[in-house]
Amino acid sequence: MAEQTASRWYRFIDEDIEHRTRTSVGFTNLISDRPYPMDDATLQGFVARNATIREYQRITRDVFLASVRGEADPAVADTVLAGQPPERDHAYHKGLTERQLALPRYFRTDEPAPGQIAEVQCPASGWEIADQVHGLYEAFPADFGAPARHLGSSIDNLAASLREGFGDDLVVHHLTGNASRPHGVHYTVQRLREHGIRHFAFDRVHWKDCGLIRGHEFYDLRYNGFFDQWMEACERGEIFFDHPPTPLYDAKVTMAWPFWEKTRQYYSDEIRGLFPHTEIITPDGFHLPDGSWIGLDEYCALGQGKRRYYIKFAGHHPTLNWGSRAVYHAGSFSRPALRALFDRVRADTAAGHLWVAQDARLLPEPASGVTRDGERMAFDAYTKISGFYTPEGLAGVMVMQERAHKVHGSPQTVLSIVH
Repeated sequence: MAEQTASRWYRFIDEDIEHRTRTSVGFTNLISDRPYPMDDATLQGFVARNATIREYQRITRDVFLASVRGEADPAVADTVLAGQPPERDHAYHKGLTERQLALPRYFRTDEPAPGQIAEVQCPASGWEIADQVHGLYEAFPADFGAPARHLGSSIDNLAASLREGFGDDLVVHHLTGNASRPHGVHYTVQRLREHGIRHFAFDRVHWKDCGLIRGHEFYDLRYNGFFDQWMEACERGEIFFDHPPTPLYDAKVTMAWPFWEKTRQYYSDEIRGLFPHTEIITPDGFHLPDGSWIGLDEYCALGQGKRRYYIKFAGHHPTLNWGSRAVYHAGSFSRPALRALFDRVRADTAAGHLWVAQDARLLPEPASGVTRDGERMAFDAYTKISGFYTPEGLAGVMVMQERAHKVHGSPQTVLSIVH
């Protein structure tokens, strides 16, 4: 790979980011030297999952509310709300209306193997990364080839969906406080503004003009000065929350509900099949996929190669439920270190902050990319695939590849898209 070619790619994408955001952050990952090859059946799986994920979200919301209102086991709601202050507790949720608890419209999946969702994020970061890589591929067809999948730009698809759902006069208030990539949010805002979608604090609009509130965590919404006015406007049908005003969509514990004995009955096998086996960790242990029970000390005693679980903070506290924090591959820990982690899990559980054990699904694949110096990289990697969704369907597929089991955005992560 010639240095001149690589420089052109990075220069193009850096200048694109700087032009739109007036920042010098640039592209913070590595560029793959080719679009990600995805077969028809796998891509169709991403397309089909949109409806199943939304059904999972609907059931989860309804079961949660039934528990809050005393119509189902109160322990269900407690997995999300235990230890919360009054402005976030059961009484607050009892007062929420149907409009305020409308389901999320836009989200992203993180899939360590296709069809095995490790997380669903609403409305999610990363739309801009997929868009930037798409722009690069479009600008250099001789290097990357003509599009074979014709998914288009993730943000172009997002803009079309926003117009379809809210009309041409939509004004958006996009909060950046708890976004893991605030510069990425600014890029997304500017790209949407190019489509004529106005944004509060960027365009000559008043907060009362806003029809859609976009936030990356419930905390960002709840402690904003406009929150009470937003809630009143939402109940009048004037405002829609992209991330509903509840921590329900921040907490990873809900991925355990399709498997948990108290909630399993509400979910179909198809919904269970969305997720790797996920279990709430108790002070005594957790269930394995075959239904057997294993104690925490017993699990620590297993060889590292047999500890094929991720240990994840399952609550919604923003100091831990943010970016890739508090997600650990048990097989990478020594026995004493894993015992120390479980001591932390026990202490958090006593305070109402749960953790889950999630079966580690891994997709080892060869990866190739190019550095900013023009050095071609080829290495054995692990892959994470993310589908971006609008109500109308799949808006884009982004692929991250890294040498580590836990794949996330880093300077060593190779980025590509299905194109």
